[in-house]
Amino acid sequence: MKISVFGAGYVGLVTAACLAEVGHHVTCCDKDDAKITSLRAGQVPFFEPGLADLVANGVKSGRLDFTVDTATAVAASRVAILAVGTPPRADGSTDLGQIHGVARELRGHVTGPLTVLIKSTVPVGTNASLAELFAGMQVNVISNPEFLREGSAVADGLKPDRIIVGARNESDHDLIRALYEPFSRNHEKIMFMSPESAELVKYGANSMLATRISLMNELAEYSSRIGADIEDVRRGMGADPRIGSSYLYPGLGFGGSCFPKDLRSLESQMAQHGVMPSVVSAVIARNERQIDLVVDAVVRATNGQSAPVVALWGVAFKPNTDDIREAPSLKIARRLLDQGHAVRLSDPVVSKAQADAALAGSRVTFADTELHAAEGADVVVLVTEWRQYRRPEFAELRRVMRGATVIDGRNQWSRKQVEAAGLAYIGIGRR
Repeated sequence: MKISVFGAGYVGLVTAACLAEVGHHVTCCDKDDAKITSLRAGQVPFFEPGLADLVANGVKSGRLDFTVDTATAVAASRVAILAVGTPPRADGSTDLGQIHGVARELRGHVTGPLTVLIKSTVPVGTNASLAELFAGMQVNVISNPEFLREGSAVADGLKPDRIIVGARNESDHDLIRALYEPFSRNHEKIMFMSPESAELVKYGANSMLATRISLMNELAEYSSRIGADIEDVRRGMGADPRIGSSYLYPGLGFGGSCFPKDLRSLESQMAQHGVMPSVVSAVIARNERQIDLVVDAVVRATNGQSAPVVALWGVAFKPNTDDIREAPSLKIARRLLDQGHAVRLSDPVVSKAQADAALAGSRVTFADTELHAAEGADVVVLVTEWRQYRRPEFAELRRVMRGATVIDGRNQWSRKQVEAAGLAYIGIGRR
């Protein structure tokens, strides 16, 4: 099947590469000429494990191509996939300018039957507004939200656990089955429903996962007050089959391009329809409090120290990505800077240029290794649970630090090993 994908970001590029991998012919279109030139040369503009090889395979096979021209992309395409950005406005609502802009461009190049799939995360009602835009044409608009996790997007794209399809016409079902047949051979993964339901599924799923994280962080704070250990509590809760262990890990809160943006958007949508977003608003507020708790712990540990220095291990919002959007590291860094601390950063994938751009003009330095970041530091905070941070040489860490406090923001270190090296250990909700 011939497919065009509009947007060469995380969602668009992974979607295009996965569809090409299973045999479809895909043209990926993006207005960023430099990005398209790089992709044609086999250079992926962001870090995602396995994606560069998948793109190279698609280009080499002739099933994946890139263009900046909308007419070229849509020519002879049976399916057009919209995967452009839907950034938040200042009030939390969603800016649909890019979605509507691409749809209007498509409208001028449609010459035959076309199915438009909305992959981008969009507020409920967006499908209806695009359907109205294409009224009178042989165009069907289908909501088909993505569920790609940064750091494992290729695996999620090639082996989805479900495929949500919001279609108004049953005549669209056969085309969707043909499109996704390579991904559903073991068992049926496609779930058909109304566009409105499909649009809400994405927001509902992310809100549920974020709620679990915020609840565990709230229980962790309570645990630290009463002498309980949140790791024991987590295991006990997760053993209940009605609950399970996924997303029960306390830490520094959620970040990235999805959870914060999607929860604020859902909060805005519900308020517009007269529904009190009590739970959603509480989850957002709890997530911000988690940053305050860590910053407070740092301030207490450096009380009385002149020109305190803090090393943050990990800048990306999660492992296996270079994405720093809404990253806890940046929030912690900014608040510490406001308190008069100097901050040192280290990350195995995020570049110094990225960190400098995000924290321009601040007293932040970027170290090439986590140990170099810790040299002369009063406090070390584990922010991102990169694999290479799991078992540091604590004795060497103590030797290079000025202070002696480590904050385990992901509860992955052994208190016994830390304290044996002469360091003071602070975990999240640890006894």
